[in-house]
Amino acid sequence: MRLDLRDALRSLPTARRLAPRFDAALLQAALAALDEGWWHAHAGPYNERGWESVALWAPRGDPLEQTSRGGDFSATPVLLRSPAFASVLDHFSAERNRVRLMRLQPGGKILRHSDPMHTIDSRLVRLHVPVTTNPDVWFEVNDRRITMHPGETWHIDVRFPHAVENRGTTARVHLVIDLVRNEALDTLLAAGDVVDTGWLTRYVLGHSLPASVRRAFRIGN
Repeated sequence: MRLDLRDALRSLPTARRLAPRFDAALLQAALAALDEGWWHAHAGPYNERGWESVALWAPRGDPLEQTSRGGDFSATPVLLRSPAFASVLDHFSAERNRVRLMRLQPGGKILRHSDPMHTIDSRLVRLHVPVTTNPDVWFEVNDRRITMHPGETWHIDVRFPHAVENRGTTARVHLVIDLVRNEALDTLLAAGDVVDTGWLTRYVLGHSLPASVRRAFRIGN
């Protein structure tokens, strides 16, 4: 997918709280009912320790799939046994891409990085619904701390640099939903409570310049 070069020339929300709120107790009960064997270490270079995931909506309905490729998307056995999570997904009138539960164990760290969303689909929007968290979770987007509470809905623009550290004594679990942008989703986003804004100039340059130039100027993650 192509980059939208206009994103380098305009200020964009880095994080915003959206209107939908969900019953945190129901989501936490659904989380507690999951088979521990479904959880696996999250793949990739930014998992310093303690970052785990399980897919709810994935290619081939595979709960272990961690990419957006490899077959048609469908519900995994985890989602089929979790009506509370299915109800959250049904709330959003948009085509689904990946949907995962993301767990960060106490002491866990996700290193600072940005996600190349345009390489999957430039229309993707990533929503976070915290299921369980604690006051000592440090979630930074574009160098600003974002505090999210269970049951809230947040749009996090993960093209901006972000990092997470769980300094608490309990696990942090978010339901992370990738949706394909449409008119209904645009309306929901436009009404959100914007926490901060930023410029994607570095992101656009980092993904449009030749690799040799990016290395010379240290542009990228």
